[in-house]
This record gives sequence, C-alpha cells and structure tokens, in this order.
Amino acid sequence: MSRRFSRLAGLACAAPLSLALASVASAQSVAPDDDAKDSSGGPQASASPPGIRPARSQPAPAEALPGGRKGPPGVPQAIRWTEDWSKKPADDAPFLEKIRHISLDADDNVYLSIGGEARVYYTNWKHSTLGLRANDDNDPVQTRLRLVGDLHVGPYVRAYVELGDNREHGEQFATAPNEDHIDLYQAFMDVTVPLGDAGKLTVRPGRFEMPLGNGKLVGIREGLNMRFTYQGLRTTYILPGKLSVDAFALRPVAISADSFDDTGDAGKAFKGIYVSAPKAIAGFGTDAYWYRYDRSNATLREGMGEDQRTNWGARLWKRTPRFDFDLEGTIQRGSFADQDIRAWGVMLEAGYSWPSIPMKPRLGLRANAFSGDDDLSDGKAGTFVAAAPRLPLYSEAAFFNFSNMMDLYPSLTLKPVDNVTLMAGPDFLWRQDKADGVYIGPAGASFAPYDGSRYVGTALNLEASW
Repeated sequence: MSRRFSRLAGLACAAPLSLALASVASAQSVAPDDDAKDSSGGPQASASPPGIRPARSQPAPAEALPGGRKGPPGVPQAIRWTEDWSKKPADDAPFLEKIRHISLDADDNVYLSIGGEARVYYTNWKHSTLGLRANDDNDPVQTRLRLVGDLHVGPYVRAYVELGDNREHGEQFATAPNEDHIDLYQAFMDVTVPLGDAGKLTVRPGRFEMPLGNGKLVGIREGLNMRFTYQGLRTTYILPGKLSVDAFALRPVAISADSFDDTGDAGKAFKGIYVSAPKAIAGFGTDAYWYRYDRSNATLREGMGEDQRTNWGARLWKRTPRFDFDLEGTIQRGSFADQDIRAWGVMLEAGYSWPSIPMKPRLGLRANAFSGDDDLSDGKAGTFVAAAPRLPLYSEAAFFNFSNMMDLYPSLTLKPVDNVTLMAGPDFLWRQDKADGVYIGPAGASFAPYDGSRYVGTALNLEASW
C-alpha cells in the first residue's frame, strides 16, 4: 500500500511537495547493495525502473523479456511472469506455498503455479490538473486484485493467464485506467527453441505487459490500477550475458470498465526492434532500438489528427555497487496532422555511492530534456511524445508529461537501515520552448503557451521506501 500527498500552488511558480511511502523503492536511480554478486546482469538487466532495488537475496533484477533471466526461486517480482516457482515445495509446506508449484506428472516436468495479488492505494490530490480544469481536487482509493495461473510444460513451453479486477472508490472524477471490472489482464504462451551455444529463441503470442530498456519511454504505469498492456506477437532472441534482440508487433489494449470487454485498440499500433548488449563498450551496457507508434487520432498544441511516429534511440548504461550511469538519446520522425515530426529527447541518470560508510550515502544527478514546438505555424511538429511514459520520472506526484519539458535534479539517498531508503532533492523544471505549453497527466493535456520565463517551478521531493 502507498500514500501520496501532493500540493501545488500556481503553475508559473509551481512548488510541489510530494511524499511517497511505498512497498517498493521508487527513487529514480539507486545502485545495487555492496554485496551484490552481479550488478551488471545480462541483456536488459536494467529493464526494471532504476531505483527499484532487488530484494537482498537478489543481486540483479529479473529480465522483463521472454526467455530472460528469472528472479531467484521463491522471490516475488514486480513483473509477475518473471517469477521462478520451479522448485517443488516440501510435503509439510504451508498451503499458500504448495499452490505455487502443483506437480501434474510423476516426473515433475509439468507443473502449475497459482498466485495472486491485492493492492489498496490511496491518493490525496489538491489541484491534480494544476488548474487546467475546474474542481480538480481528488482523493480516490484504488483497489487492485489479481489471480495468476502459470502452467509449465517442460523447460520450453508455458501458458500464463492473469485475471484482474480494478476499482476506484470515492473519486471526485474518474481516471479511466483505474476502473476495469474482472477481465483478462494478461494471457500468453511462450514457446522457446533452444539453439545450443547460439542461445535461444522465444515466441510469445497473446496479451502482456512489456516494459522496454529502463522503462522511461515504454514503461508499465504502476501508479494507476491498470498497467500498460499490449496484445499481438513478441519474439526474443537471447545469447545469455552477451546479446538480446526483441521484436514485436502489437496493439495497446483499450480498457473498458465492464467485465471481459477489453480489446486491442484498433486505432493504435506499436511495432519495433530493441537490441541490448550488457558489456558492449568498455564494460558499459549498450542498447539500440527502433519502434513506431501509430495513433489514428491524437491531440497536441500543433493540432489534431493522425500521428505516425517513429523513434530511433540508443542507450549507454552501467551499474556497480559504487557507480551508476544511464544515458539515453532518441529522435522522432514521421507525420502528425500532415506535418513533419522533428522531435527529440535526452535522459541522464548518474550517481556515486559510498557503501562502506554509515547509511551508504549516494549523490545523484538526473537531467532530462524533451523537445517542444518553437513555431506552431511552420508545418513541423516538434513536440516529443513518449509511447508509454513513466510519469514519476519527475516526481511521484506525476504531474508532468515529458513533452516540452526539461529538468535538473540533484539528490541525496541514504539508507538508515538495510531495508529503508530515503531520497530527497529539488527538481528544477523548465519548458524547452516558450512557444509551446506545459503537458500534464497521463493523457498529456496541454496548457496554452504563455509569455515570460521558460521556468516552470521547483518540485521538492522526499521519498521513503521500505
């Protein structure tokens, strides 16, 4: 369960104070513990959002890609299909442990894992849209329920089904991804073809979550009841410890509030290739990607119309017990409402830790810049739009979308005890272009451009995780 309090007074001199208490760390970039055995991990090892520190028994996060490295046996994961329940429980194990591994044949080559999840999430908002709409205070209670069935047939075939029920209670106005009565949340098959020393190939048709890379541009939307899910086909090639190649052709799932009525969104399409090599350049992980996100109808400051947006990007990253570094750049091309897209984004997270001294301090720096449109009449669309943005990139308040935004965030992280992490710092925010507005919320609704300073405000962030 987590509680979030946010207050903002005025847009031009915004100064939000947000406090997040969460069961999973949400600090933006935290190096692994100093007793980590393998902080570099394998391909896409940093796919979990930076700062979500693995459990003490887990030196590196599970890989959120088909056929990737699972979490350690018996340790729950944020991405549920990365869990490993292959170990048969003892005869006198508790009932809830026994249902995580139910043998279906004498040799234990076929087993079923049954699990679930319950989450209650309270948020208290004052001016949740910063005045973009009237009467925008909101204090909903979200409830999330999940029931998981994971069938394994030998080492190369699995079928995964996850039912979900999501409710929002006491809200002043509804947020669509928070309300979805019992429905098929995820349902997919994995068929893996072993290639010997050449690695393995996994094919995944169905409906599933799909964070990519560090989860900033294509994330999971954890703050709301419903994460981003897609349906279609995903194929992954892995050469363990050296290379992964992920190809996908999907439609985002359109959420409807009634039961068993969610479908692939006919007005959206998402396809691409993501390549990751964990130690390609001087021991740094190197990612490169291309993907295209098409929307039949989109709204930006430049107008309304069809958006066909292609992303080309690269990323350089490394995590050790003392040093963490993550630099990513991307450009966007294509067309929006008969205008040529010319947009870009740059993201940096870096820090240095002292794990051998009390409270294991870490000094961190985050800097991001995303393009806006400097001329709304030149026939070019310059506003950057992320496919599935991780909005808490700026703060747990998640006020701001990425479009036309720049920030600089120095931070201090402390661990007063091993299982508690504190992180604090000021986040300074600017518009990239004065001719463009400030974009807020999951939908990216925009304030009109305004004269005066490009400076938007300062967010004072304090995060405590246990």
